[in-house]
Order: sequence, then C-alpha cells, then structure tokens
Amino acid sequence: MKKTLFLILSGCIVIFSIICICCGPIITGVIPSANDWKTKNCQKLADEYKAETNEITKETKKKDRNKCNRDKAMYGLEYSSLIFDVICGFVCTILGLLHYFDVAKPFEKITGIIGLATGIIGFVLTFVYLVYSTYIFTNDPYDSSSSSSGNYLYKRNGDWAFAKFEDGKGYKCLYYKEKNTNSVYAKYSDVGKKQYNYNKKKNQEKSDPNSDYYKCSHDSGSAYFTPSSCASREYYPSITTKYGDCDYLLAETIDDTIDRKYLFDKWVTTIIFSCFIIVCDIGLAIFGFLLFKSDGSGI
Repeated sequence: MKKTLFLILSGCIVIFSIICICCGPIITGVIPSANDWKTKNCQKLADEYKAETNEITKETKKKDRNKCNRDKAMYGLEYSSLIFDVICGFVCTILGLLHYFDVAKPFEKITGIIGLATGIIGFVLTFVYLVYSTYIFTNDPYDSSSSSSGNYLYKRNGDWAFAKFEDGKGYKCLYYKEKNTNSVYAKYSDVGKKQYNYNKKKNQEKSDPNSDYYKCSHDSGSAYFTPSSCASREYYPSITTKYGDCDYLLAETIDDTIDRKYLFDKWVTTIIFSCFIIVCDIGLAIFGFLLFKSDGSGI
C-alpha cells in the first residue's frame, strides 16, 4: 500500500508540475513585464528609499522597493520550485515503479529518504512560491511596463464607469482611496473581467452617437477628466459633456484582444495546481518516511 501511494503521489507531482510549467505566468511570458523582473535593480530603489526625506515620496519609494523584491522573488521561485518538482517527482516516480514491481527491495530505505527529502523541499519551495504568486495576483496592480513607475490599467466597473455624479459635490471617483495610491488601478485578479478585454457591444457603442457610452466616455465628453484624474483626488466639479449631463463617466476602451483574460486564466490555473502539488508533496514526505521505516513487507 505504501509503495502504491508513493508511486501515485510521485506521478501526480510530475503531472501537476508539467501543467503549472505550461501555464505559469512567468514561464509562459503572459505577464507583459515579467521578462524584466529578473533584472530589476531593487538595490537602487532601496538606496533611493533610504535617501528620501519627504515622507509622502518616501512611502511611494518604499512600495516600489517592496514590489521590486516581490517580483524578483516570484520570478526565481516559479522556475526553481516547478523545475525541482518535475525533476525530483520524475525520479521518485521511477523509483516507485521499481518498488511497485518488487525489483528494488534492497534500496527501499534509500528510496524512502529520497521521497522524504523531495516532499519536504518541494513543499517549502512550492508553498513559498504560492504565497508570492497569490499575493501579487490579488494585491499588485496589473503592469504592462518594466519600469519602476509602472504602466498601470485604471479601474472601471462592469459598465465601464470610473466616476459617478453626486449632486452638490460633482463627480466622485469610484475607486479613489486617500491612503492607497494603488486603489484606482486594476489588479491582476481583476483583468479577467469583461471590462478589461475585447467586448463586442462596447466596441459598437463607441461609434454610436446615440449610445450612453459614446456620450459619456471620457474621450468624447469630458476631455479634461479621465480615469488618471482619479489618482489624485476623490471629487471633481460637475462636468457637462458635449451631449448633456451624465450620471456616470465611462472609461474609453480600445481593447481589441483577450490577452488579459488569457493571463488571468493561466495564473489561476497555476495557483490551483500549485495547491495540489503542495498536498502531494506532503503525502510524498509521509510515505517516503514510512518506506524508510518499513521492514520490507510492503504493507
């Protein structure tokens, strides 16, 4: 029983690791800026943070430094954890097959040690990678630039709105938060939504003078109030658009692809199967230990 489960868990690690390698957001290059993550100069950002005296600017530089460190760590961990899992998992699968057919009894304890070590090291590497990957996916803004300042995507709701009219106050930015400068940007976990990818209906409305989208999108109606304006303040005075007042101001979309949805799907797949790998690593370590302690009966 121990030998069978050892073989099954080893095989699952190989299969799940191959799936993650095929879907990994860095390995497959679906993160626009990922190719530059490994060469980012985080030390320069750290030096600039230490030298900064303005408290507001210092906080911004601190965030840039931390993001740089996260990006570099995830880049290295995606390669190291998945390559380790697939190679060592394959070795354990071969050993598991030999023991399953009872042709390697003299090496049972050695196989147990290899399985135990593989499970423990694989668990640690994959778990740390999963933590970084999940944190960046759910907290960091989608970035299509390799620069430290970033080229971020401004947030909008499912109707493409980024600001709402409030009588007496003007237009309120829907996602502005005074103490969170990244609140106006879409996160990686957001970009699988329809408003950040090609949408047939919105692309048709963009050229229809009778549609609300045509009348209230920032490019045609409120030329001086764009989503980027919401990065600095919560309210703007009432703005009358070319075609009349709008309850909502809508972000212009020129998205002609579904690249961001593709990125979202691959990243989620990698996170899910990384969890499976971690479970299998734990199981492999347990049954590797049991094989090491085995008396050779195979029970």
